[in-house]
Amino acid sequence: MNEVVRITQLLGAGRDVAGTFGFVRDPAVGETGTVVFEYPAPDSRVTVQMLDGEGHTLWFADFAKEELEYLPSPPPPVVP
Repeated sequence: MNEVVRITQLLGAGRDVAGTFGFVRDPAVGETGTVVFEYPAPDSRVTVQMLDGEGHTLWFADFAKEELEYLPSPPPPVVP
């Protein structure tokens, strides 16, 4: 899957968030993460994960698709 998304809005108050102990925090508008699961239709939720540079999960949470902007995927690397 590996689709990257940006949080554009947070609908509703509070959400369940998981992450690495000592690093976990709530997601914020403007942050990006990777889609790890899309719920089957007609549900419009996706599960997104954000990691820090050392691989700690800062947040792992469900979002409504209207809270997210799907970002273009970078082109695959060119192998000589």
